[in-house]
Amino acid sequence: MSIIEIKDVKKNFHNLEVLKGVSFNVEKGEVVSIIGPSGGGKSTLLRCLNCLETYDSGSIKVIGEDLKEIKDMNSFRQKVGMVFQQFNLFANMNVLNNCIFAQTKALKRNKDEAKKIALENLQKVGMEKFINAYPNTLSGGQKQRVAIARAISMNPEILLFDEPTSALDPEMVEEVLNVIRSLVNKGLTMIIVSHEIDFVRDISDKIIFMDDGIVAESGSPKEIFTNPKNERTKVFLRKVIRN
Repeated sequence: MSIIEIKDVKKNFHNLEVLKGVSFNVEKGEVVSIIGPSGGGKSTLLRCLNCLETYDSGSIKVIGEDLKEIKDMNSFRQKVGMVFQQFNLFANMNVLNNCIFAQTKALKRNKDEAKKIALENLQKVGMEKFINAYPNTLSGGQKQRVAIARAISMNPEILLFDEPTSALDPEMVEEVLNVIRSLVNKGLTMIIVSHEIDFVRDISDKIIFMDDGIVAESGSPKEIFTNPKNERTKVFLRKVIRN
């Protein structure tokens, strides 16, 4: 059984049809990147996967659980972590407490254990020197590294990234991409929505190309980037691939 099963998912915002019947599976431990033009439904699909949006029809199963039938949302969110475009850190907490809070509330870890795990993960992302700093004193790249440390401190089985570098200045993009690269071989299942084409080509097991609310094409990075079949994919890649 696939760890994520998406079947004919549709989603409207009022009269705007954003998802028009999206279907694909994700296997355990797979790194799947979703690419495509803005407005194609990528972020909406990710938010449906994390129950931040409800979809109108179709089905999504995550770790065998139908998202329409979840009884314990707290338990679900422990298994599925998400890193947002805008970081979503708690402004009134320092870096360390940002990484401790959800562990103690959702996972019921004691504070000493949560602190140990938070420190380990902040070290992994190069933010251990900033544990007493508050978010408003950090650069965008630093905030995003803290957000990643917070997400992995919850020991999720699945990690979703919604355009994690889109709010960053260009010089900060690479530091965040390097942190995500370091997670690739940890066995996490990852779905990454990104416009960083060179990055997703390097780290992904599978590429999903979404356009106008549908999966126009999917395949391995080699298949998508060297021999795309769909004309929409070809046009998009011609615009974004650096020579």
